[in-house]
Amino acid sequence: MRVVGVIVFGVCLLVLVGSASAGGKGKLIRAEAEGSCAIVGMTAEQARHIALQRARAAAIEKAAGVKVVSETLVTNARLALDFIRAYSRGYIIKEDVRWLPLGQFQKDPSSAPIPLYRVRIKADVFVPEPRPEVFGLQAFLNAQTFRAGEALRVSVSVAKKAVVGVFNLTADDRVQMLLPNEFVEDVVLGPGQRMVFPQEDSEINLVVSTLEGHSSDTEAIMVVVLDEKCGVRFRSLFPSTRAMGFSEFFRIYSEIAHCTEDKILPYEVRKR
Repeated sequence: MRVVGVIVFGVCLLVLVGSASAGGKGKLIRAEAEGSCAIVGMTAEQARHIALQRARAAAIEKAAGVKVVSETLVTNARLALDFIRAYSRGYIIKEDVRWLPLGQFQKDPSSAPIPLYRVRIKADVFVPEPRPEVFGLQAFLNAQTFRAGEALRVSVSVAKKAVVGVFNLTADDRVQMLLPNEFVEDVVLGPGQRMVFPQEDSEINLVVSTLEGHSSDTEAIMVVVLDEKCGVRFRSLFPSTRAMGFSEFFRIYSEIAHCTEDKILPYEVRKR
């Protein structure tokens, strides 16, 4: 995604490894998981990324004791939307990624075999304690499927006063804070208030695009509302001028998760 007018950026084993650090409320679980993706209607780079997303989702599923995705072998890029949704069930704060030898996928004897990327990860997954949805966070996008060049907007409302943060989980495996930023300070919503970011008459525009050489990509907007009583601000924790690594972001976020409520909103971008 490009922000126009402001910033341009383009089988499981579980081990309980102890409680989380003092800031977070939950448990830290070490999980081993595998993911695979056949190169069907996508680039090799996309297949690698989706295989990694599948492995991450599997690790989170096992650590959190939930089932989000049933498929183990991926041949459809749209399934990545389901993998991303799993990220709100637990937060991978550290991971060791090992790529396995290239495999093959063959639908039936009459079909030619297709290259298959396989990956194994060892992940430290922070599983937060169950949190009541005290903020009543509601969030949605103006669409779930976009054409490259179209503008994305996110609507947010709360039932209890909270500070709003908006983050982009990008197709190149980074996390960028969109709100607040260098030009827009903390946004505080009161009970029953609703905001749209960016506003239609704003000079800021969130323009979606695919990565170079990709016909489609999957990304997500993560909306976070933060209790003012926690005494922290998004800009003191997350940079607004650079994208963060996946586990780097969630390692910091796990420290304040007990003060927040969040929603992850996946979307697909297709090349025109």
